[in-house]
Amino acid sequence: MKPDAMPAAAPTSWRWSALGVVLIFLAWEIAARVMGPMLMATPWQALQSIADLSRDPGFWSNSQASLLRIAIGVGTGCFIGFTLGVLAGHDARLRGLLEPLRWLLMAIPPVVVVVLAMLWFGLGSGMVIFITILMMAPGMYVNTVKGMRMIDRGLLEMSQVYRFGAWMRLRHIYLPALAAPLTAALLIATCGGVRLVVMAEVLGAESGVGYALANARSTFDSGRLYAWVLLILALVGLLEFLLLQPIQRRLTRWQEPSHA
Repeated sequence: MKPDAMPAAAPTSWRWSALGVVLIFLAWEIAARVMGPMLMATPWQALQSIADLSRDPGFWSNSQASLLRIAIGVGTGCFIGFTLGVLAGHDARLRGLLEPLRWLLMAIPPVVVVVLAMLWFGLGSGMVIFITILMMAPGMYVNTVKGMRMIDRGLLEMSQVYRFGAWMRLRHIYLPALAAPLTAALLIATCGGVRLVVMAEVLGAESGVGYALANARSTFDSGRLYAWVLLILALVGLLEFLLLQPIQRRLTRWQEPSHA
C-alpha cells in the first residue's frame, strides 16, 4: 500500500446493527412499563394491534392513499430538483436566480408550509402532495448542483471535441459523476418524504396514515398508534434496504476499487 493511500471504510457490522435494534426494543419495553398503557403501548401490544389493523377495511384505504402521495410527491419533487440542478449547474446566471428561492424553501419551517397549503388547497391529497414537492425539491437541487460543479472540465471539453449530443453527455458524463450524490440525496429525500407526508396528514388530511394516527391519538388507543409507527418504520426500511440501497450500489459500482 502506498503511504498516502487511505484504507477502505469497513462495512457496517450487521451483528452490531441487530444488537442496536434489540436495545431499542428493550428501552421501549422499559419505558412502556414505566409510563403505563395509556401513554405507551409495549412492543408486543403494538405487534398485536398490527394484526387487528390488517382486518380493518380503513387500513388498506389509508395505506394506499399515503403510498400514492409519497410516490407522487417525492418523485415529482426529486425530478424538479434534479432538472433545475442540471440546468443551474450549466448556467451561473440561472443558479444565482434560483439561489434566493432555494434558501427560502430550505429555511422556512415545514409547519408554516403546511398551514399555508391548507389555506390554498384545503384538506386532502393536493395539500399533502404540494407540501412534499416543495420540501423535497431543494435538497435534490443542491446535491445536483454540487455534483455538476465537481465534474472534470476536461471531460466536458472532450465531449465537445467528439461532438457528444445532450443525451450522450447526460448518459456517459453527468449521470456517472452525479450517481453518488444523487443516490444519497434520493435516500434522504425518500425517508424525509415519508415523514413529511405523515406529518401533513396528521395536521390536515381526511385520509392516510397520518389521519389514522391522529384518530388513534384522539381516542387514546396507544396500541393502534404505535402499530402505525411500526408500519411506517417498516415502510422506510423496505424502501431503503430493498430499493434505494441496491440502486445506489448498482449506480456507483464503477467507483469501487478493482481487486485485479
